[in-house]
Amino acid sequence: MSATALLLAAVLVMAPGPQAGARAPATADAPNRALEQAAAELQAGRRREAKAILAQAADRFGSVRALMQLGRLQSEDGDAAGALASLDRARTLAPNAEEVLSAIAQVSLAARRPVTAILALEPLTRLAAADAQHHYLFGVALMQAGDMPAAVEALQEADRLEPARSLTAIALGIALNNRKMFNDARPLLRRVLERQPDNVEALAALAEADEGIGELDAADANAARALAAAPTHPTANLVVGMVLMKRAKYAEARVALERAAAADPESPKVYYQLSLACARLDDTGGAARYRDLYRQKLRAMEARIEELRRAGMPSRGEMAR
Repeated sequence: MSATALLLAAVLVMAPGPQAGARAPATADAPNRALEQAAAELQAGRRREAKAILAQAADRFGSVRALMQLGRLQSEDGDAAGALASLDRARTLAPNAEEVLSAIAQVSLAARRPVTAILALEPLTRLAAADAQHHYLFGVALMQAGDMPAAVEALQEADRLEPARSLTAIALGIALNNRKMFNDARPLLRRVLERQPDNVEALAALAEADEGIGELDAADANAARALAAAPTHPTANLVVGMVLMKRAKYAEARVALERAAAADPESPKVYYQLSLACARLDDTGGAARYRDLYRQKLRAMEARIEELRRAGMPSRGEMAR
């Protein structure tokens, strides 16, 4: 799982719809009665029937609440496309509804559709400018898309609004590392570790910053602490591989980098490092294969940035590499 996916896993909870067993208001109209029926079906464990009732309520009454609840159930069932279709209908009916936009963003991020998430989050950061969570998710979506300068800006705003939040500080540290702003990242990550000494994400990101400024022993130590808790952690394995590369231990570096690639197959950086390791080991075939994968991942990022431009959101500059 990538660093951004790990950060998302801690916060992605769609805005809840009516829960199983919930009662509609005493003066329930037909849409509310449908929601109550759906809640009863959920309580009885009949999800298919609940979704059918919600879909019918959405069609008959144009109920945003029904569409939100239907999207939540579809998302829980792994149907990201269906959930987004339901939520898009809800957005058509309530284009400025904060809960609808937030749900679209969260489902999109979980499904690795950062551009869709960004297009929902950008208006949210204006409609609810004081909500740190919206700026945080906006930053994570921009990271996922590969637009690191814009991600740093969004995450700095989230950190300003809620400076005690560890997830935001870690995400900002990761984004700064991607921009090679290692000296800016380290204080943020150390701040997290003062409160949470065993935070794996902070340890791995600090290891990456340490490696970036050439403090190899510190990088090795922090990466080892992260790997002791999470042996497949992609960033920690990447750091170990890069440290070993600088120490000319190319065969060991390749092993660590292959673990990083297996954990985060979308990272261009790890494939670039693997191409270098293979070249040092005179494995020309491996070097060529990893160079191709590196270029392929960069092209995918470029396509996402271009999609943002076409949607009227120009990139702020460099992509993650």
